[in-house]
Amino acid sequence: MNGRTAVIAAAAVTILGGLYFFSTPSSSSFSMSTSPSASSEVPGLEFKLSQISRSPPSLLVTLKNNNPETPFTILKWGTPLDPQASNLGVFKLVDAESGKEVPTDIIKIARKMPPSREDMVTVAPGTEEATEVVFDKPWMPNKKPAKYKVKAEGEFMGVWDKYGGDVQESDMEAYTDSPLSGRAFKSNEQVMLVD
Repeated sequence: MNGRTAVIAAAAVTILGGLYFFSTPSSSSFSMSTSPSASSEVPGLEFKLSQISRSPPSLLVTLKNNNPETPFTILKWGTPLDPQASNLGVFKLVDAESGKEVPTDIIKIARKMPPSREDMVTVAPGTEEATEVVFDKPWMPNKKPAKYKVKAEGEFMGVWDKYGGDVQESDMEAYTDSPLSGRAFKSNEQVMLVD
């Protein structure tokens, strides 16, 4: 009788433990849900990097809207279009010879809230917005000549699927609640030569 009770108790503990394990979200499932993936990107928006200067090393960042019908208004903060992008860790640089990532000094920026109209950009269907990014920061290695693989990646803080004139002040104040906020972006990988 005692042996039978022990077997039943052990089986019940095993079953309950299994149910708990499979029904409880694991830390890996949380990290998977927050990691950028192709399905979490904004459909039609594409960042492209291309080199325009070797000394100082400069890249042209182009955001193209390939969506045939939908305009997008983007909050530039934390994207490659942000004037502070090279100080925010948006760009990942890897030494093409050694394969080692170049550590970047990331600064914390106090933003004036709410965002202003100058902090936003609208990309109409079939059009693009471009800006130059110069890699002349103190964290850049002094090695010359050099070759780096560069890409941009991160998450949009605010994106609206409408023209900027249709984005209200209340929308801007609650930019994290914008319909496409938190969507991932990722550019191509560009080889950047430094002379």
